[in-house]
Amino acid sequence: MELKGKGLFVWQIQRCEDGDVEQIAMQAQDAGLSHLVIKVADGTFAYNYNHDKKIDYVPRLVQALRNRDISVWGWHYIYGQHPEMEAAQAIKRVNQFSLDGYVVNAEAEFKFSGKAGSARIFMGDLRQGLPNTPIALSSYRFPSQHKNFPWPAFLDSVDFVMPQVYWMRAHHNAAAQLTRCVSEYKDLAPHLSIFPTGPAFKEWGWIPYAEELADFMNQAKKLQLNGVNFFAYDQARQPHMQEHWQVIRNFEWSYRLPSKSIVQDLFRAINTRSYDDIIALYQPDAVLINIQEALQGAEALRKWYKHLAEDMAPNGRFMVTALENQADTISFDWRARLSTPKFSLYGRDTITLADQKISSHFSLISPEPFDL
Repeated sequence: MELKGKGLFVWQIQRCEDGDVEQIAMQAQDAGLSHLVIKVADGTFAYNYNHDKKIDYVPRLVQALRNRDISVWGWHYIYGQHPEMEAAQAIKRVNQFSLDGYVVNAEAEFKFSGKAGSARIFMGDLRQGLPNTPIALSSYRFPSQHKNFPWPAFLDSVDFVMPQVYWMRAHHNAAAQLTRCVSEYKDLAPHLSIFPTGPAFKEWGWIPYAEELADFMNQAKKLQLNGVNFFAYDQARQPHMQEHWQVIRNFEWSYRLPSKSIVQDLFRAINTRSYDDIIALYQPDAVLINIQEALQGAEALRKWYKHLAEDMAPNGRFMVTALENQADTISFDWRARLSTPKFSLYGRDTITLADQKISSHFSLISPEPFDL
């Protein structure tokens, strides 16, 4: 499930609320955050981990956030010197905490000659190890200014992007910078959802004006983005940024939690090609209607899903991108990333439930994204 709403990156847990994970979770909930993105690895090493004392600070924060229904993602700065080892560390940390998603943070180190190969090795191993985990790329805000960065090596394997829209050394143009960022990313292939990250920090004497954070979020809504992040909790809760925190806290951005549902069960079964598990989610007389035909019964459904997963999207990975739930009717959009780079399959479906199983299913599939 893709993210929606407001979130913050967490760099060093011990510098957030003096390491009090319950206080971090309470403040996140009070601010209406849908998610936090915790740094879990740096290069080949675990992060937010005291290697001398063998203390891992991540699990207690993960649990505290989940107790308040806040989604937990991990982020990881990579260098590309040892891509196989970096990917192994990423897979280990994501699985260790059953994280809801993973953000790969790749920057200047990948602008050197030969690093495109390292990026593809890393992303290939990562995708193989985390086939069903949503993955985002966090990198530069304006791709046109970083043409020697290996964009295709990353974009061909991630689900969406989190550009770092930091308007450092400038003021009063947060909305314009975000608009340009979105435009430039839309020019890249494949076309991916954009979930930008704004600045909530002070660096080299520069600090954004508090009202600029509101401009940033308002513009994200105007551009019909699913939400925004800010970097980072560590500074945003400091005394010198109290006004900034209040702007983030008071900005209204409703979101739907990516809670466990029959839709998640369905897509987990599709991604593992577990056709018996798919059929078990339907009523015996359930009907599935697509643009070509109406299908009814277990064998017809099995044949359809096998055609979808093996013929229409061979080796594709399916992911829900939007979901609305009203009583026993669930509408959702989805995307399947195909094995051929730069191509995807898109779906817009509605299911109706009876006794907690699917009784009817309407499905529309297209090679192009649907309009919002």
